[in-house]
Amino acid sequence: MGLIAWEGLGVPIYTYGLVVFAAVVLGAACAWVTLRLAGERTAPLLDLLVYGLPVALVFARLGFVLHNASQYSSQLSEVFCVWHGGLSFYGGMLGFFLTVLGYSLVHGVSAWHWLDLLVPAFILSIVVYELGIFGMQLTMGTPFPQDVPNDHTLMEYVEYRYRPMGFENMLYFRPIALYQAGLQLLAFVLVVLVAFVDARMGHRWRSGCRFLFGLGLVAAIRFGCGFFYLNSHPETMLPLGRLLSGGAVLLAIVLFVMRWRSRPRYF
Repeated sequence: MGLIAWEGLGVPIYTYGLVVFAAVVLGAACAWVTLRLAGERTAPLLDLLVYGLPVALVFARLGFVLHNASQYSSQLSEVFCVWHGGLSFYGGMLGFFLTVLGYSLVHGVSAWHWLDLLVPAFILSIVVYELGIFGMQLTMGTPFPQDVPNDHTLMEYVEYRYRPMGFENMLYFRPIALYQAGLQLLAFVLVVLVAFVDARMGHRWRSGCRFLFGLGLVAAIRFGCGFFYLNSHPETMLPLGRLLSGGAVLLAIVLFVMRWRSRPRYF
């Protein structure tokens, strides 16, 4: 897919923006269905979207700027030029998480409970996002050798103009974004199954455990797939994305164990 989907009245409509929009819309639809199935009111979801999306936009920009700090250190004015592009989807999700926490604190409700309800929507949004990234060829995996045998290996042909410097002669790369989309879809199914089984068994999982389970799965997938990302700077042993995802896995495990141990023992 091209970087610009189309132009209307001289204004370019960027494909990346459409991908993020689709991820938000489908995630919101999934959250609405989840709330309905759980017997919860759907009105708070609209409040979370109204407050959460602007906060997510700020954190998405902040995450991109921090990830590319060297690029913006010499031109600080570009930090505020959102229209020039540059948003971190995972940074935006962090901003939305913080909005859920703030909303829960203000209204005196359980943040863990709401995060449990919203975690399937979060994961589905990531699936849609990764599929869009695959279509746009914004993220590439490590290259395959030129003489790859015809053994039905799943690979991605990258057009010359999208190949990074130093890899111009490589034709085929591992479709790492597609790998992640498939694995995250599996994580989505597992989280939904856990929620269904837990509801049938009388909610034995303590509030927050489903969210931490899903967070751990998502972060572990991102961390594992990070080893197959195309790295044009091999001297960087532990990129920021892999470092943060690995830390998220450890944090999710620790919090999950703490929440699980504190669950009621009457069953």
